[in-house]
Formats: sequence, C-alpha cells, structure tokens
Amino acid sequence: MKQFIYKIISSILAFIVLLASFSFTINKHFCGGKVANATLFISANNCGMDMQACENISKNKTIIQKEPCCQDTSELIQGNENNQQAHEFQLNIPQVQFLTAFVYTYISSFNKESTTLSYSLYEPPLVYKKIQTLFQIFRI
Repeated sequence: MKQFIYKIISSILAFIVLLASFSFTINKHFCGGKVANATLFISANNCGMDMQACENISKNKTIIQKEPCCQDTSELIQGNENNQQAHEFQLNIPQVQFLTAFVYTYISSFNKESTTLSYSLYEPPLVYKKIQTLFQIFRI
C-alpha cells in the first residue's frame, strides 16, 4: 500500500513538472469588444462579420474609418525554462576507449557460445625448486 501511494505521488509530481515547463498560446477573437472565440494552440475562428461592416459612411460620402470592431490577439504563456538544462558533453580519447571496451565486454559477457578460454592451452613452467619449503610457507 505504501509503495502504491509513493507511485501515485511521484506520478502527480512528474505531471506538475511537465505542466510547469510546458509553453502554450491562447488565441482570442474579439468582436465588438467581447470575446467571440478563444482557442489553445490553433488560431481562433473569426465571428463571420465583414470588416467593412464596422466602417461608417456619412451623408457627404466621406469615409470615416474607425478601428475595426473585430480584433485577433495571441497571448504566449511561457513555461519554466529552468528545468531544461543544456549541458555540453565532451569526451576525450581515453574516455572513448574506456567506453568502447566496457560496452564490448558487457555485451560479450552475455554471449556464452563465443567465449574461449585463452589460458586453456597454457602449460605452467616446470618447478625446479620447492618454493613452499624454500620460503617456509605451509597451509594449515
């Protein structure tokens, strides 16, 4: 039960970190000063009003243009970029040699068929002195 609660809490915390580092855009379409449409990630659809409907024409046939009654706005909500770490990763020649040797031996340790004993043909040297008695080393 305790492990289950730990897994739930860790999943929730991982989700919170994901949401905190997530950036998104809110697109809004205003028509007549009121929000007609709001969307996330994609552009907002317009209300269908023609832009010329917002212009007034006087009796003198002089065109007085106002600001259009329809307006599109985009708001970018930037996520937390402190979690994104850019590290420069450099390897020098001894590290590369060590990594290749390590990977080769690790992979070959699972392959039992190709392992050959390099010391199977080795013949020990002939003993011409009794080393144990010479150095007085006895196993009890």
